[in-house]
Amino acid sequence: MTNLANQAEPAMESLLNADEDTLFEQLGIRATAIQQNLNLGSSFSPEVSYDEAAMGVLDDVRDYGKRIFRRCSVEGYKLFCGDDPEDEEDRKQLADATGISQGQIAALVAGMLVAQLGLAPAIAAIVAAILIKRFLIKPGYQLACDKWKAQLPSSE
Repeated sequence: MTNLANQAEPAMESLLNADEDTLFEQLGIRATAIQQNLNLGSSFSPEVSYDEAAMGVLDDVRDYGKRIFRRCSVEGYKLFCGDDPEDEEDRKQLADATGISQGQIAALVAGMLVAQLGLAPAIAAIVAAILIKRFLIKPGYQLACDKWKAQLPSSE
């Protein structure tokens, strides 16, 4: 695993155990907190908590997290399932990831999101957890990409 994946791995288990609504809340909370303090983005598991006075209503924070995820999902799909030759090595590494735990695969995805898409580690960890929970639980790499593509937001 890459150095970034090794750094991400400790954060991934608790994220993978959370339900999607909680992950969207955490994504919105982290993104809002990072806007106020950029240093929080550098950790895969920053110490942030919901503050209604600073962040607004929790439903709005969760919706914000969903919007962030939708944008990241489109770019993540291009990275992990697209056909850009520059991403070939990353796709091969993910497709060949057998015999490792779901947490290690999530850590690998989080590291790739940081390295290839420039996401802050705090954001990449949650996006990776949602992606793993939704699509990449090894039903077969191509099948996962097909399922992911079907759920991408339309470009209307």
